[in-house]
Amino acid sequence: MFFKSSNITARIFDRQICTPAPGTSVHYARKFYENLVPSYTVYEVECPDHSFRKFTDDGQYLISFSRNQQELIVYRPRWLSFSCKDEDCDNHDLPLKAKRFESFFTQLYCVPLASCNELICKDFFLYMESNKFGLFATSTAQVHDAPAVGGAVQGVPSIEKITFHLLRLEDGFVLDEKVFCNDYVNLAHNLGVFLYDDLLTIVSLRYQIIHILQIRDSGNLVHVRAIGEFCREDDELFLNSNAQGMALSDKNKQQQLLGNHIYNNIHQAQPNPGNSFLSGIKQRLLSFMFRGLWNEETDDTLVGFLKLNFGLLFLLPPCILLHFSFACVSDFQALHYLKIT
Repeated sequence: MFFKSSNITARIFDRQICTPAPGTSVHYARKFYENLVPSYTVYEVECPDHSFRKFTDDGQYLISFSRNQQELIVYRPRWLSFSCKDEDCDNHDLPLKAKRFESFFTQLYCVPLASCNELICKDFFLYMESNKFGLFATSTAQVHDAPAVGGAVQGVPSIEKITFHLLRLEDGFVLDEKVFCNDYVNLAHNLGVFLYDDLLTIVSLRYQIIHILQIRDSGNLVHVRAIGEFCREDDELFLNSNAQGMALSDKNKQQQLLGNHIYNNIHQAQPNPGNSFLSGIKQRLLSFMFRGLWNEETDDTLVGFLKLNFGLLFLLPPCILLHFSFACVSDFQALHYLKIT
């Protein structure tokens, strides 16, 4: 907050000669709190044995977790606790209760989030701009040598259960939950989860899928769509139709070469779009990076070199590509190009 003068005498004189607008006298008087600043530091305060995460932007909530990472504890600051009216305040000792944590913060609630085999991810916390809802995460232990089944990427760890909890920060009531099983999401420092307005995106590194959810005003997590192997609604239909057409074309060529001899091959008759096409999200990210570099470069020689060497990115493993892509382009530029916002 900015004001005209930091001189308290000048501000009092200005209050005497100026008349505030109707209905704003209370707010005008409160501006004098700008001249009340902390001037003393209290050391060795008796704090509870918790893991403190952060304040919300408005300073209304202090987020912390229990040491066993099972419970969420939220505090609210009590603001000004002690003051001194004497001139030599530095020589006065504060009362004993000034060295207690409870003198500065009030506990609002304590909510158990994790089950017996789960732990709260203490490095993960997101909240909406209105500070109405907060998002927390719990997960089981990682399995580093998990087999790649069901379309999973080889070499990516697996977590048996990841749960996202949507809470109302005012009273700690759990409004909704979203569970991912046998998946891997990078929860450290919110790297794998992004929140923009009421849209929540969760990046699954194990299955190379971006899950998009919407946080409704009622406190519900609504699944909007998933972008991974298919980006648009008709991608699966198009790829399957193309695979069937290619299989039919190959079969006709074999019949011509063998003198109309029927060559029964089950593997060729089944559509397999994975052999002919990259996944939808990989195509989008590669083309996004290529077009960005293409538009920035003006030298024709370098453009030709770029065309020859950019194909090496198609050989990258999907997990490395997804990490690399989100590091090279801003998150919402990539999401805008994917046409999901």
